Amino acid sequence: MMKRSAKFMEAMAAYDAGDGSLALRLMEQCAKAGDPVACYTTALWYKNGEGASVDMRRSAYWMRRLEELAEGGNLEAQWEMSCKVRWGVMLPLSIEHANHWLERAAEGGYGEAQHHLGWYYEFGQYDYPVDKAAAEVWYRRALAQEHPETLYLFAVRQFKDEKPTEAALELLRKAADKGFKQAEHILRSVTH
Repeated sequence: MMKRSAKFMEAMAAYDAGDGSLALRLMEQCAKAGDPVACYTTALWYKNGEGASVDMRRSAYWMRRLEELAEGGNLEAQWEMSCKVRWGVMLPLSIEHANHWLERAAEGGYGEAQHHLGWYYEFGQYDYPVDKAAAEVWYRRALAQEHPETLYLFAVRQFKDEKPTEAALELLRKAADKGFKQAEHILRSVTH
């Protein structure tokens, strides 16, 4: 996941403070700079009339821009597209298209997509067959990138008699350092 820019964070702070006009102006600047999450957020705010009057044309423009970024190889945009079409969020629901974008992002090396693809293969979700071997391949690729949820998953696998081993604790620390709350919780519970 891409780190959000200071301007993006400023836009969110303005939004939280109730200054929709400033928030939209700043978010649109982030979207123009190619931030996929900003493209979606800008589209959503135009659709809902947050910071400006409802403008479906501008909303559609920013959703098209998100798709253009994905088509251009932006891995985060591919992940975002997979989510938006998987759940029909501002785009028509399509599991087939969602899987297309998910696979492109995973194959390109996007850890979040790799972790979810592993999950979908493990449990046979969203038209993926149950395939434990494929799941393990994708989980291991996400682990190699130290994806926080995957670190946590592998840490839990290292427990012996329902207690974390040293190897598990190391993985939990890495996941916690990346902000994964479940890892933080387990670390607190075993160190107190």
